[in-house]
Amino acid sequence: MTDDTEDTPQPEAATEALPYLVTVSLAFSSRVPTQRTLDMLEQIEGSGFGDLAQRQPFRIVAFRALLREYPQRDPTSLWMHAYDVEVEVQDENPTNGKLPIHALGSAVFGA
Repeated sequence: MTDDTEDTPQPEAATEALPYLVTVSLAFSSRVPTQRTLDMLEQIEGSGFGDLAQRQPFRIVAFRALLREYPQRDPTSLWMHAYDVEVEVQDENPTNGKLPIHALGSAVFGA
């Protein structure tokens, strides 16, 4: 008996390697997920969102980032992968890419 799954072509999205580091903004990490995402997590994990948010907050953020970047992937596989993903939260740059004032040097004040 042979294993036919090796010969079955997989969709390209399913064979692309997933990252072990995702970068999100502070605003993204602070937002509450959509109701669809909440329902998806409850279905996958079998427990309520509140419980998951207390036990695995960064996994939820990683999962949401993976969903954003890989919308065609199976959500269950993304949730499983999110267990091993690190989350880098970046502060938003309030200067819109311009040098902050303190980086321009300092002026000498005094008499």
